Formats: sequence, structure tokens, C-alpha cells
Amino acid sequence: LTLLFLSLLFIFVFKMLQLRLQQRRTREQLADQGIMPPLKTPGAFHGQLRSLERARTVNFLKHKIRSRPDRAELVRMHILQETHAEPSLQATQMKLKRARLADDLNEKIAQRPGPMELVEKNILPVDIGQQ
Repeated sequence: LTLLFLSLLFIFVFKMLQLRLQQRRTREQLADQGIMPPLKTPGAFHGQLRSLERARTVNFLKHKIRSRPDRAELVRMHILQETHAEPSLQATQMKLKRARLADDLNEKIAQRPGPMELVEKNILPVDIGQQ
């Protein structure tokens, strides 16, 4: 029983490895993605190129962080809300504000005049076919 189990396990692992080997990316694809050095380039050159790209990215991000707008500018551009609540309460404050707005809209919709009232006030024309 254990010999049968071990042989089935071996076959399964072998098939999985075959499948993974068939699905793996080619060396050219890995080189294009920057994972491996290109075929005709020395490894040291590839390492220097990667470190240069990384340094360029770090410099770009540092520049973006230094030049990002302050809170007042973000409020002026309507990206942030002007609030004096604690940061932990801001989400609750927004939910409350939206709930109040929804209640106000529902109340205004409920008080809206019906079609007969609009016809009586000559706001809607009277349909001749319904008279």
C-alpha cells in the first residue's frame, strides 16, 4: 500500500514539475522584464544598470514627496475635506453628513407635489385624452 502511494505521489510530482517547466517564461522574457541580464551583456553591467534605475526611481519619488501640496492646498482643490474632527472620527463624521443629506432629500421628495396638484396650478398641461 505504501509503495503504491509513493509511486502515485512521485508520478504526481513529476507531472507537476513538467507542467511548471512548460509554463515558465523564456530567458528572453526574463531579460525583457529585467529579472535576468540580457544574453550578450555582462552580469556586472546588468547590476549597475539596475542600481542606476533604482537610484533614479528613488530620486524621482523624493522629488515628488518634497513638492507635494500641503493640506490647505488639498482642501482648496477639494481633495481633502475641511474638518476639525479627530482623524479617527472623520469617517464617522462623513457617514453622518451623508445620512443627513439622504434624510433631507427623502423629506423633500416626500413633500413634492403630485401630478394632480401640478395640473391644478397650471404647471403641467392637462392631457386631453384623460379628461
